[in-house]
Amino acid sequence: MSEAYFPVQSYKAGDVLFSRGEQANTFFMIESGEVDLFVPPANTFLVRLGPGEAFGEQAILTSGVRGATAIAVTDLICVQMTAESLQEIVQSQTSLIRPVLEALFLQLYLNNSIRSAIPELNLRRDPT
Repeated sequence: MSEAYFPVQSYKAGDVLFSRGEQANTFFMIESGEVDLFVPPANTFLVRLGPGEAFGEQAILTSGVRGATAIAVTDLICVQMTAESLQEIVQSQTSLIRPVLEALFLQLYLNNSIRSAIPELNLRRDPT
């Protein structure tokens, strides 16, 4: 697939990638750097993610709003995918790709939900 489907975006440490309450339209896969996710109440630290990890899956699964705020901890490079890009890929590929992708994104969504519900499972807690 080309960069048309998966654009690469750079962020500086401190940049806000998205804020809670915004329309969810992009899924992120971290190529390098780290990002922190914060959730209500009071912007509570949820998790720090690094290379190879992904977040923002609700952009792919639903057309909902963001439930968290994402802030770059370090300079960050992310590969991005929009729901529209995913639809184009699914429509242009065989009928097998849709259930596989849906299963993968559902698994990611469930993993992130468990992480937020059970903080003890989060191995990379707030470093302070």
